[in-house]
Amino acid sequence: MNARDIEIFRAVMQSRTLSAAAEVLNVSQPALSKALRHCEDRLGFRLFQRIAGRLVPTAEAQTLLPEAERLYQELQGFKAFARDLGGHRGGLLRLGASSSLAVSVVPAAVAALRRERRAARLTVHLLPVRELGEALLARRLDVGLALTPMTLPGLETVSLGSVSCIVLLPEGHRLASEPVLRPSLLAGEPEIGFAGWQDFGHSLDLAFSQEGVERSLAVEVGTTVSAVAMVQEGVGYAIVDGLARRRLPPGVVARPFLPEVRRDVVMARSQAMGTSALLDRLGEILAGLCKDSSESVT
Repeated sequence: MNARDIEIFRAVMQSRTLSAAAEVLNVSQPALSKALRHCEDRLGFRLFQRIAGRLVPTAEAQTLLPEAERLYQELQGFKAFARDLGGHRGGLLRLGASSSLAVSVVPAAVAALRRERRAARLTVHLLPVRELGEALLARRLDVGLALTPMTLPGLETVSLGSVSCIVLLPEGHRLASEPVLRPSLLAGEPEIGFAGWQDFGHSLDLAFSQEGVERSLAVEVGTTVSAVAMVQEGVGYAIVDGLARRRLPPGVVARPFLPEVRRDVVMARSQAMGTSALLDRLGEILAGLCKDSSESVT
């Protein structure tokens, strides 16, 4: 049975007369009768018996009905989904993001996108950068967002903007009253941060060395989310991207960091997959959010 057969079968099962079913399907009664016979010929068994001017479903037809109803509803859902895509109202977008972006600009971007496209369906996954790249190449994700360059072959990347880094301190810390924090002020303070073998950690190593100060890494972390939680518990200070300011928990304060260290917000996708209106709009929204965040930090 093809999609049209299922539609005809369902209409006749509900109407129990060819004339009523033909009216529902907006076809002539002879055309419907012919289509129903062809369907039965392909199946190899009768679906209806004609008794006293009415169509009575056979046992086989009764058995087929639940599955036909399920397929019909799925088909209608597919049609609606396709219409929404054509009218730029809906779509499906599978998004992956590193921890800082997943809790800062991504929620704001998703909210803005949903306000514009109520029919859109989105999935959001928090993943390390390495796993982001692998998921994009395996086509498990449509787009990935990170603050670390993704240079895997087969990936296409674009920078949505850059943000300055900030210093997070426990509320009440002796340096919390300083308007700007430099390595010379942070010298000797326990740091929660990224090791020098990581791209961001290496950038911080260079910034500290410019002032002849060595970083005092007390706790090594791999995500901004972990660093923020450690600061909240009073373990030490952390230098993170300025986007973290959007979701600071109680008990944590932020101060600008000099010399300036910036991090690019990178959007990546597989070169083997095309773009979409939904993805393009997400990129525009994220670029605007990154610009706003950069201006608020500086």
